[in-house]
Amino acid sequence: MFLNPQPATPTGDTPANLLESDAPTDVDRANAAERLEQFIAYSGAKAGKLLIVGADTQLLAEAARRGFEVQAFTPWQFELAIDSELPDTIEACILFCALERMKNPLAALKALHRVLTPGGSLMVISPTIDSSTAKLLGASWWEFNETNRFYFSVDTLQSLLIKAGFADPIISPDRSFVSLNYLRQRVTAHAQARRPYRWLPQIMSLSPVLRNKPFRLLYGRTRFLVRAKEVPAKPILSVIVPAYNERNTFVQLIDSLLTKTIEGLAIEVIIVESNSTDGTRELALKYKDDPRVQLILESSPAGKGHAVRVGLEAATGAVVLIQDADLEYDINDYDALIAPLLEFKRNFVMGSRHTTEGRGRENNWKIRQFSDSPGLAAYFNVGHFFFLSLFNWLYSQRLTDPFTMFKVFRRECLYGLAFVCNRFDFDFELVIKLVRKGYKPLELPVNYRSRSVKEGKKITLFGDPLRLLRTFFRFRKSPLYADISQLSD
Repeated sequence: MFLNPQPATPTGDTPANLLESDAPTDVDRANAAERLEQFIAYSGAKAGKLLIVGADTQLLAEAARRGFEVQAFTPWQFELAIDSELPDTIEACILFCALERMKNPLAALKALHRVLTPGGSLMVISPTIDSSTAKLLGASWWEFNETNRFYFSVDTLQSLLIKAGFADPIISPDRSFVSLNYLRQRVTAHAQARRPYRWLPQIMSLSPVLRNKPFRLLYGRTRFLVRAKEVPAKPILSVIVPAYNERNTFVQLIDSLLTKTIEGLAIEVIIVESNSTDGTRELALKYKDDPRVQLILESSPAGKGHAVRVGLEAATGAVVLIQDADLEYDINDYDALIAPLLEFKRNFVMGSRHTTEGRGRENNWKIRQFSDSPGLAAYFNVGHFFFLSLFNWLYSQRLTDPFTMFKVFRRECLYGLAFVCNRFDFDFELVIKLVRKGYKPLELPVNYRSRSVKEGKKITLFGDPLRLLRTFFRFRKSPLYADISQLSD
């Protein structure tokens, strides 16, 4: 977003155009109370030093009423104070519609990271261009105004926070309370929003009793809750390998992984062996003393999803990649898949088997070509097309291959999410919950050699498709997070 001219530098102590309304209403009070409640639940802070940047007067008053020692800045004042006038230490901070108004958001976040105590909490509330009102209103979105220098998506703001040293993200829509009178004030203040809301005066004249009654509307801002953490000198890639009855390919895969190098990354291999009956466990035990390998031995097979979940709990890396042990996928694709994460461009990448780039295939949806079972290959290909269309419709996506095994993401993306699926339906539960949390997957083409059921493919013909169908609808509206007050570091 480029503005010409840039927003003018404020000259007063409390620039009016950088703060919300100074005349609190019932809507303002309800919103301030709800935001403070969520922040306290996440941070555990009941009192102490609280730095608030860019807040309206009601949020400041609500924080003081709850016993916080509040220090307030406008975004302009905060940037002036970065080098010399910030408190030595603070326990918590709230940036309320402030980051997008600063000249250097990354420098501001790094300054906050310096003064926050280890594990100190930060709430960022900011307009996001992938919010529901931004999509609905387009150029008439009232958050497009002359005071903002930047506009973030959920992904770009999350990347900015990670780059500044913040972790444990809880991301949720800022579905604040509004009223008809509140909407009228916002529309009056922003000329570009008047046309979509030209019906407001008529509604208000018909229902004067409801003018100030709070209700929830579509959201235009997003809340980020994060903690200040140490940034590792060299990030680690955790490669999770679920293995069950893969004797023919297991050694070749693990040996390839142990010789794989990626510039700027250390690699740990987490093998989750599920008590195979074909000798895979005995092969896995040969790697138990390798310092690059974590070997986890399950007492019985509980499904691929269960094995991956066990691996995720053991992972220590900043970046996580899931790798099957059957050699259908090529580890030489790692570099391209991981690059967008290392460059802080995306937080979630998937290797698509159905993209045409670099493939040279006209019918690229027919990726399963079993020479010994052409009818079965057609069954799987048609099923993929059906479930892909259903997934994209249900979750408002335009993906080509959400079912790929090659899923690469920051481990931080999983914070607060609880997973329950144990079989192949876990692959879909993972994508659904990351998409619902706000991450937009980047799909990149990968190499793929399909194998048939006779060659060892374990997906069932009827049971797994039915589980997949159930998963699509089960997680569409289910609670995304556990109770955030129960989340630990």
